[in-house]
Amino acid sequence: MAKSEFQHSEAFLQWIWENLLFDFAELETASGERVQIINPGSLNSTDGPDFKQAKLDIGGVKWYGDIELHLKSNGWHAHGHDKDPNFNTVVLHVVAEGENREVTCENGAKPYILNLSNYLPDELKVFLKSFQTTKGLPCGSALNFISEEAFLKQIEKAHIEYFEKKSDDFLKFYNPELLPSKAWKHALILSVWDGLGISYNRQSMQQTARYFLERWKGGSVKEGIHLAKNLAGVGEETSDISWNFKSVRPANHPKKRIEQAVVITLQILANSFEDFLSIRSLNLWQTWTQNISVKRSSRMEILYGTVFLPSLYVLSKLYAHQKLSEEVLSKWKELKTPIPSSLLKKFNFLPVDSKLYRKKLGTIHQLKSYCGPVRCSECFVLKNAIQS
Repeated sequence: MAKSEFQHSEAFLQWIWENLLFDFAELETASGERVQIINPGSLNSTDGPDFKQAKLDIGGVKWYGDIELHLKSNGWHAHGHDKDPNFNTVVLHVVAEGENREVTCENGAKPYILNLSNYLPDELKVFLKSFQTTKGLPCGSALNFISEEAFLKQIEKAHIEYFEKKSDDFLKFYNPELLPSKAWKHALILSVWDGLGISYNRQSMQQTARYFLERWKGGSVKEGIHLAKNLAGVGEETSDISWNFKSVRPANHPKKRIEQAVVITLQILANSFEDFLSIRSLNLWQTWTQNISVKRSSRMEILYGTVFLPSLYVLSKLYAHQKLSEEVLSKWKELKTPIPSSLLKKFNFLPVDSKLYRKKLGTIHQLKSYCGPVRCSECFVLKNAIQS
């Protein structure tokens, strides 16, 4: 059996309806009545019809009610809507393919049927076909027009979302059972060790950091490194911590990363908590990394954005420090970080200037959270291309 043209989720179909990404000037129901969309309704996030409080003109009669969408007409009965009184308010059943089967509500009413596949624009149809066959980005080969302005808008959106995600990630290390100042410092330390363990030894670095914080009673940097290596089992003593040494480059070897982590840890512990509540705290990371002679390290620049700035942002929210919060967000928005070209190769074929994305950490979030899971319906690029 040949694949149908619309190989997408109902969420994708909802997006098309919500944004009116179809030719709505000449709509007709399956039974031939003209349809005018006065208001497509509001997307419903709870039980019941997909869109609530829509306003339509069907066959010259004004209808106020709800809209239900399915990929196929038989979805209505398959989902039990014919026995659910929550769907008695549906006036239009929108489908994307299949037979235009008549449906019935629990109260006996029969909603009109609109097959949307007949009204999809050519640009969207080309995209849908490419969606199932391309190994790269569907928009890279399927869209004739990609707006740099829309692309930049999407990257900026992903950039902010990524910052929010990294702030949430930081909170996972925050222990509310400790004093706030100690909890925040420990969360920052654990976040740094975690970041230095990317990508093969994150858990091992986290565990070493926890052991270190439990055992460290003060001393020199040399003593701290000696203790941490022994706790990790990469020094003179054995440990229950296991490490992945396979394919690890010298600069990323656990011994090297532990040394760097200890130096930063001791500086975090040495700084007074008040230091972090000052705007001047934004310069601390540069001072710390200079002390370990890696100020130009791409890893350290990435950690500045993905660990240090989110940690200060969380701190500013915990203590209602509006000025610090604003400064941190400003730094993040302006942040330019070297990203390995291998991670961005999927964007190489897009007709947009690479300067728009190659040094923005939000690009990584775009690839992982939008392009990877194919959340095209939530991307400004596709919507702009279809509407242009």
